[in-house]
Amino acid sequence: MDHSIAIPALVAFFITLILGPGLISFLHKLKFGQFIREEGPESHLKKSGTPTMGGIIMILVITVLTGFLCYDYIKDNQSSVAKNLIPIAAVSIGFGLVGFIDDFKKLVLKNTEGLKPLYKMIGLLIFSVAFVLYITKVLNIGTETYIPFIKTYFTLPVWLYIPFAILV
Repeated sequence: MDHSIAIPALVAFFITLILGPGLISFLHKLKFGQFIREEGPESHLKKSGTPTMGGIIMILVITVLTGFLCYDYIKDNQSSVAKNLIPIAAVSIGFGLVGFIDDFKKLVLKNTEGLKPLYKMIGLLIFSVAFVLYITKVLNIGTETYIPFIKTYFTLPVWLYIPFAILV
């Protein structure tokens, strides 16, 4: 493993390890647990009270680590690397926001269905499209794609790459 990746990965692991149990306990005290409809299958009733919104930990870690990494790369005159990290963090936070809205509707608004699947998919699609358009049109990263199982690179035309990358 590249040492430049190993240290942030270890920091993320330890932040999660330290914050995780406390945050889960805090969410449990706030009664932020799964709300299961009584008319549903009996097997689902055992999920009642299971802490939810644990994605908050991941979003917090992503945000903090991206900030530190960007600062570190900018300090070392590698602002292009920092510039490439921000959209990755933004799309991750965007996906987390969709999950947060779903959990918020379930827990706070007591809507057992949360976000409708169509609305979840639209939310995820919005962040995916924004991300892919940003990396292709603003960062001009290009459309070269590596296929690991055949160990080769190929370049897709941009009109095919954009839907392919959104799907991926």
